[in-house]
Amino acid sequence: MRKITAEELFVYVREQNSDVEIYGDPKVEINGFSSLQYYKQGSITWVKGQANVRSGMEKLKAVVCPPDVEIESEVKLVTNHPKDIFFTAVTYLDDREETSGIAETAVLGKNVQIGARVSIGAYCCIGDNVSIGDDTKIEPHVVIYRNVKIGKQCTVKAGAVIGGQGCGYFKRDYRYHKVSHHGGVFIGDNVDIGSNTCIDCGTIDDTVIEDGVKIDNLCYIAHNVTIGENACIMANCAICGSAIIGREVYLAPGSVVRNQIQLEDGAILGMGAVAVGDISEDTVNVGIPARAVRTRTEEDWEKY
Repeated sequence: MRKITAEELFVYVREQNSDVEIYGDPKVEINGFSSLQYYKQGSITWVKGQANVRSGMEKLKAVVCPPDVEIESEVKLVTNHPKDIFFTAVTYLDDREETSGIAETAVLGKNVQIGARVSIGAYCCIGDNVSIGDDTKIEPHVVIYRNVKIGKQCTVKAGAVIGGQGCGYFKRDYRYHKVSHHGGVFIGDNVDIGSNTCIDCGTIDDTVIEDGVKIDNLCYIAHNVTIGENACIMANCAICGSAIIGREVYLAPGSVVRNQIQLEDGAILGMGAVAVGDISEDTVNVGIPARAVRTRTEEDWEKY
């Protein structure tokens, strides 16, 4: 953990985001970070809004807060984006070195291509013809089937399964018969995939996850799905086969997308909502079946 002055920290975070000013004593030493609820003396914390400030709270050493928050602190980093600035500071203060390399217990198939500084955790299984880009981290117990391409600077969390065959069947004589799957999975750069999330391979073409997509834990992405850039898929979401998820789409926890429909760019699907038909661009949709209730606001864009 770094021990630095508030001024040094301010210089670093301002390089990442210019929307921050410093008030108070810039020579104050900061020796870590903590939450406001369990504040540790000498650390930096953050406040989302005035409602989070408790009466009788002890004076803080350092705090990140919005301009309209009144709180006692020796030094303040004031910004309209306190969460962004605080966690930028946390990343800088927590100077743990990320290690790379392949665990001895990992199993790799044929023709696996691994980029620079890739980390593959214990008991991972990597199939044939898999490609993993530079600076990507594969946590323990991940299974990646054949013909999967993962880009640069991705994170695949523990227990995820990528490229398995989907639940595709056809009926003959009133009995189910398996549809064979011959596609793969394409995952772009800067993608995060949560623990125990499953992404099926395509039947003929690939399942596609484009750059910057964030997928939470315990999600299901079926065969032939396409997810556009910078979409965010929260915990327990299910996206059924051949659905198209546009750029900057936000799926709240527990939402479901029916097969073969499209959510256009910028759409939001609310918590537990079920999309059974196409969803229009930049709309907020809730309920079962999901219905548009309003247009996505600037506040929505900032939050989601």
